[in-house]
Amino acid sequence: MIKIFRNIRRQLLSEGRTGKYLKYAIGEIVLVVIGILIALQINNWNEHRKEREKEIKLLIELRSDLIETKNDLLTDIEKSQQILSTTNELYKSIVEDEISENTPFKLSTSYILEAAELFPKLSANSAIQSEGITIISNVELRKKITNFYQLHLKRVASAEAYSKELTSKELKTYLNTFSDFGSTCKDCKDLFELYRDDQGVQQNLYLIRQVDDKLVHILKEKFVVSRTLHRRYLELSRFIDDIIVLIDQETNSRH
Repeated sequence: MIKIFRNIRRQLLSEGRTGKYLKYAIGEIVLVVIGILIALQINNWNEHRKEREKEIKLLIELRSDLIETKNDLLTDIEKSQQILSTTNELYKSIVEDEISENTPFKLSTSYILEAAELFPKLSANSAIQSEGITIISNVELRKKITNFYQLHLKRVASAEAYSKELTSKELKTYLNTFSDFGSTCKDCKDLFELYRDDQGVQQNLYLIRQVDDKLVHILKEKFVVSRTLHRRYLELSRFIDDIIVLIDQETNSRH
């Protein structure tokens, strides 16, 4: 093609047709420029397509991570509700003066040992952060993802840490000092029987025979902290649902 154009230019020059030669040269330059622009546009389209394919892949992975996090979260919501109920039950027994040496309150050690704690799956979000959050083209979705990982998860982790510290340093210490240990397994002869997989710590009890203002204060604080954590779990669950809806809309619109 270049050889043909060169021959045409030579022929025009040899015939002394300078005007036509200049017009032809200008036209040739225009064609070259147009060709370059088309090539650049095609390259931009290809790059854009690759970016969108990468975005969709990351969103699908993020959706999977959020579902796994939600499943773990549902367990923590149930645990936190149980903790609230048990805390209130013990408090009512104290207020109604139902606890005595002969009628101890039987508190499962699972109340102390099996605290609610969320373990979110973070791999997809880490991949998104490595690429840069702007790889998520939907502005609303991008904001929700950022708020979820940078705000809501940190709020939950903060409440969990405070609850764990209160339980470990205050409540557990109090119960170990002022209560007796018991078990619902009267015939257990060794620890293998006591800690059977189908029973575990549920068989072990704190037998609370006496109470004081300190325990009441600890229970009140634990209830407030546990209720805050429970509410944040519920808020987190709704937030996950909102993000999944946006992800589905985004991925479905690209197919």
